[in-house]
This record gives sequence, C-alpha cells and structure tokens, in this order.
Amino acid sequence: MEPFAFIIALLLIGMLLQKAPAPADFSKSLNFFVIYVSLPATVLLQVPKISFDLSALGVVLVPWLLLPIMAAIVIAMTRNHPLHVRAALLLVIPLGNTSFVGIPIVHSLLGEEAIPYVLMYDQFGTFLMLSLYGSAVIARYESGVFHARLIVKKLLLFPPFLILLFALGYGEMPPEMRPYLEVLASTLVPLALVSVGYSLRFGGEIDYPLFAKALGLKLLVMPMIAFGVLFALGSEPLALKTAVLESGMPSMITAGALAIASGFAPALSAALVGYGIIIALVTLPLIVYLMERLL
Repeated sequence: MEPFAFIIALLLIGMLLQKAPAPADFSKSLNFFVIYVSLPATVLLQVPKISFDLSALGVVLVPWLLLPIMAAIVIAMTRNHPLHVRAALLLVIPLGNTSFVGIPIVHSLLGEEAIPYVLMYDQFGTFLMLSLYGSAVIARYESGVFHARLIVKKLLLFPPFLILLFALGYGEMPPEMRPYLEVLASTLVPLALVSVGYSLRFGGEIDYPLFAKALGLKLLVMPMIAFGVLFALGSEPLALKTAVLESGMPSMITAGALAIASGFAPALSAALVGYGIIIALVTLPLIVYLMERLL
C-alpha cells in the first residue's frame, strides 16, 4: 500500500504546485523530459524482457478491439447531444492514460514484471490510436481535412516509438549501460505524476448524467470487456491483469487537451480527465481485487 500512497502524494504535490510561482511551461517541461528521456530509458530496459507469445499478442490486440466497441457505444449514447460532445467522448473514452498514470499504478499494483506488458499496450495500442484514430476524430469533427502524411511522419519521429523498435531488434542492453538507464528510468514515475497533478483542472458546467455514464464506461465497462476477451483467449494471468488494468485507466490527458483545444465540450473533457484520475485510484485496486478472486 505504501507505493500507492506515494502515487497519491505525488499527485498532490503536483496540485499544490499549481499555487506556486512555477514557469508557464512547467508541466510541458516535465512532459518533455519524460517523453524524450525517462520513457525511452524504460523502454530499453523493459521491452527486451517481453516474451512474444499469445499473451503478448492479446495485450496488443485488446485496445484495438475495444476501440470500435467504445466508439459505437459513444455514438449511441450521444445521439441526442451536439456533435462537439460526441467528438469529445470519442477522444477521451477509448484513449486511456496508459503511460504517465498506467506505468506507476500497474507497477504499484502488479509489480515491475508487469511493465513490459504495459509498454506493449501503450506503444502498440494507445499511442498508435492517439496518432491515427485521434487525428481522424479531430479531422472529422473540426476541420474536415485528414492529413495522413503528417500523421505518419509524427508517428515515425516519436522517440519512444523509435526506441521501442530499436529495443525489439537489439534485445538486452549491455550490462555497463544498465545502471545509467535505470537512473534515467527511475525519473519516469515521479516526474510523470507530478506533471499529471499539476495539469489537473476541475470546474465548469457539466452534464452530470452524461458525465457519470461516460466515467462508468471508461473505468468499469472497458476493463470488464477486456477481461472477457483475454479470459476467452486463455492469456497468462499477469498479461491478463495488466491489460485489464490498462484498459481501465482514466482518460488520457493529451486526448483531453486535444478535445479542449478543438472546442469539443471543454468542461466535460476536463472533468473526465481530472475526476477520472481521482476515481481511478479507487476503481483500479478494486479491479485487481476482483481479478484475484476470479482467477
């Protein structure tokens, strides 16, 4: 329980820093270091540990299987709402915070041996979906223009993804490099969580019935479907638990930011990101407890 308390403490530190005279780009600076240094170091250390079997394949497939299901539910759920509300939910429900929040929470609840599966889910699932599906949603509901070449270029130049491909091809890092990579990788959890806490924003006029439905869909229905799929596939228990937890992560901050920047129900988008993180601190341990009883 101590690691989980540490997660909460780091989030609170970030929230308290909102009151400090921090630089205007403080959160962006933290995110920049995490994306370009901490996350690549973690990838180099953890990805070579992945055993490519049916369980690993299931971890990669689950977010892509969930995507059309969630999109269809959102479209049905918002049939009587404005299109900008539908666009917001299409962004913030399928896309979870599977790295900045996912890595430290899974590490706390399942241990370090689960991190390779987290990286598989995040890089081959959530990140690709943000780049491809997220861009398509914005193009459809905002500008009406889809720039496929720019999306592919952004994907191929994203450092963690390039490092992921390198780690898959190269394998284990040389022993003399590992201590230095471990130091860099150890910065991911504190910096990411402080950044998340600093970015949390609440308030604004919210359609609370729709908010409650969306939050339940994100934090409860998605992991339930993921559990059913992976259980049917006969996935190894650790892979199953990791992918189910990842599918139940709160909405991705980047997806919320994109929704707000595009004018897609800003108050609702911010609430799903902000309150979602707080509520997920309760739902995720509960999900682990239920899986322990069922498996």
